[in-house]
Amino acid sequence: MKIAIKLDTSGNIDGVNNTNDSAAESQSKIKGWVLVESNPAFSIDTKELWTVRESDNVLVHISTGMTPDEEKSHADALLGKNVGETLAKAQMADTKAENAVASAAKLGKLIAPLLATQTSSNTDDDGSNE
Repeated sequence: MKIAIKLDTSGNIDGVNNTNDSAAESQSKIKGWVLVESNPAFSIDTKELWTVRESDNVLVHISTGMTPDEEKSHADALLGKNVGETLAKAQMADTKAENAVASAAKLGKLIAPLLATQTSSNTDDDGSNE
C-alpha cells in the first residue's frame, strides 16, 4: 500500500495520508508531500521515530537510517561476525593450551631420567648424630 508523507524542513514527518492508494497519490502531488510504500512496522503514533530516506523514498528509522528489515539484516551480520571472531579466539586458546600441555609433557620426559638417577639422600653423613 502506498501512503503520502509530508516532511518538515528537518526531515521529520509532519503529516500522513494513508487512506488509500489513490488518495495518497493525489496528496503526493502537493508540494512537501512524497509517495512511499507503507511499512508494516510504521505507525502514525510513532511517526516521530521515522523519516523518508531521500535516495529511494523509503520509510526508515531516524536513529539508524534503515528500515526494520535492514536493521535486522545488519544485526544478524554483526552477530555472525562476533560469533565467528569468538570461535576463532577460542580455537586459538585451545591450541595454545594444547601446546603448553605438550611442552610440559616433553619437559617431564627429559627430567624424569635425571630424577631417577639421584640418590635418596643428599647428606654426606652416615646417619649418626655425631
